[in-house]
Amino acid sequence: MKNSEELLNEIKQIPNLDKEIVMKVVKQDLKLARKSDHLKKQLESIIDETIDFNDDKIIEKMVESYMNMTPYTGYCHNYWKAKKEILKEQYNIEWISPEQEGLDAIYD
Repeated sequence: MKNSEELLNEIKQIPNLDKEIVMKVVKQDLKLARKSDHLKKQLESIIDETIDFNDDKIIEKMVESYMNMTPYTGYCHNYWKAKKEILKEQYNIEWISPEQEGLDAIYD
Protein backbone atom coordinates (compact mmCIF):
# COMPACT_ATOMS: atom_id res chain seq x y z
CA MET A 1 0.00 0.00 0.00
CA LYS A 2 1.12 3.53 -0.75
CA ASN A 3 -0.24 7.02 -0.21
CA SER A 4 -1.48 8.62 -3.40
CA GLU A 5 0.18 11.77 -4.69
CA GLU A 6 -3.18 13.51 -4.27
CA LEU A 7 -3.38 12.52 -0.60
CA LEU A 8 0.19 13.66 0.07
CA ASN A 9 -0.56 17.03 -1.54
CA GLU A 10 -3.71 17.35 0.58
CA ILE A 11 -1.70 16.70 3.73
CA LYS A 12 0.92 19.30 2.71
CA GLN A 13 -1.85 21.91 2.62
CA ILE A 14 -2.75 21.48 6.30
CA PRO A 15 -1.33 24.50 8.13
CA ASN A 16 0.92 23.87 11.14
CA LEU A 17 0.47 20.10 10.92
CA ASP A 18 4.12 19.36 11.70
CA LYS A 19 4.06 21.49 14.83
CA GLU A 20 0.81 19.87 15.94
CA ILE A 21 2.33 16.41 15.51
CA VAL A 22 5.53 17.35 17.35
CA MET A 23 3.46 18.87 20.18
CA LYS A 24 1.63 15.58 20.60
CA VAL A 25 4.89 13.62 20.67
CA VAL A 26 6.42 16.03 23.21
CA LYS A 27 3.40 15.69 25.50
CA GLN A 28 3.59 11.90 25.26
CA ASP A 29 7.33 11.96 25.98
CA LEU A 30 6.83 14.21 29.00
CA LYS A 31 4.10 11.93 30.32
CA LEU A 32 6.48 8.97 30.10
CA ALA A 33 9.37 11.01 31.57
CA ARG A 34 7.33 11.60 34.73
CA LYS A 35 7.70 7.86 35.40
CA SER A 36 11.25 7.37 34.13
CA ASP A 37 14.23 9.28 35.45
CA HIS A 38 16.32 7.85 32.60
CA LEU A 39 13.96 9.28 29.97
CA LYS A 40 13.75 12.58 31.86
CA LYS A 41 17.54 12.89 31.74
CA GLN A 42 17.56 11.98 28.05
CA LEU A 43 15.02 14.71 27.28
CA GLU A 44 16.92 17.20 29.42
CA SER A 45 20.06 16.53 27.38
CA ILE A 46 18.13 17.36 24.22
CA ILE A 47 17.08 20.80 25.47
CA ASP A 48 20.06 21.51 27.77
CA GLU A 49 17.75 22.32 30.64
CA THR A 50 16.28 20.64 33.70
CA ILE A 51 12.67 19.70 33.04
CA ASP A 52 10.17 21.24 35.41
CA PHE A 53 6.90 19.41 34.78
CA ASN A 54 4.94 22.39 36.16
CA ASP A 55 6.43 24.84 33.66
CA ASP A 56 4.31 25.16 30.50
CA LYS A 57 7.20 26.89 28.72
CA ILE A 58 9.14 23.65 28.74
CA ILE A 59 6.71 22.17 26.20
CA GLU A 60 7.34 25.03 23.77
CA LYS A 61 11.10 24.71 24.24
CA MET A 62 10.94 20.99 23.57
CA VAL A 63 8.71 21.45 20.51
CA GLU A 64 11.17 23.97 19.10
CA SER A 65 14.07 21.63 19.80
CA TYR A 66 12.30 18.59 18.28
CA MET A 67 11.41 20.55 15.15
CA ASN A 68 15.02 21.62 14.59
CA MET A 69 16.61 18.19 14.93
CA THR A 70 15.77 14.52 15.27
CA PRO A 71 15.63 14.28 19.06
CA TYR A 72 16.37 10.59 19.68
CA THR A 73 16.67 7.15 18.14
CA GLY A 74 13.25 5.76 17.30
CA TYR A 75 11.60 9.19 17.24
CA CYS A 76 10.24 8.62 13.75
CA HIS A 77 7.97 5.86 15.04
CA ASN A 78 6.41 8.16 17.66
CA TYR A 79 6.11 10.94 15.08
CA TRP A 80 4.39 8.68 12.54
CA LYS A 81 2.01 7.30 15.15
CA ALA A 82 1.02 10.82 16.24
CA LYS A 83 0.68 11.92 12.60
CA LYS A 84 -1.55 8.96 11.76
CA GLU A 85 -3.78 9.67 14.80
CA ILE A 86 -4.08 13.41 14.13
CA LEU A 87 -4.81 12.94 10.42
CA LYS A 88 -7.49 10.33 11.17
CA GLU A 89 -9.13 12.05 14.15
CA GLN A 90 -9.05 15.65 12.96
CA TYR A 91 -9.07 15.41 9.18
CA ASN A 92 -10.54 11.95 8.48
CA ILE A 93 -7.47 11.09 6.41
CA GLU A 94 -6.18 7.53 6.26
CA TRP A 95 -2.42 8.01 5.97
CA ILE A 96 0.07 5.17 5.57
CA SER A 97 3.39 5.64 7.37
CA PRO A 98 6.69 5.01 5.59
CA GLU A 99 7.14 2.01 7.88
CA GLN A 100 3.87 0.55 6.59
CA GLU A 101 4.71 1.39 2.97
CA GLY A 102 8.17 -0.14 2.91
CA LEU A 103 7.98 -3.45 4.66
CA ASP A 104 11.57 -4.30 3.67
CA ALA A 105 13.04 -1.11 5.15
CA ILE A 106 14.20 -0.61 8.73
CA TYR A 107 13.54 2.76 10.34
CA ASP A 108 15.19 4.15 13.42
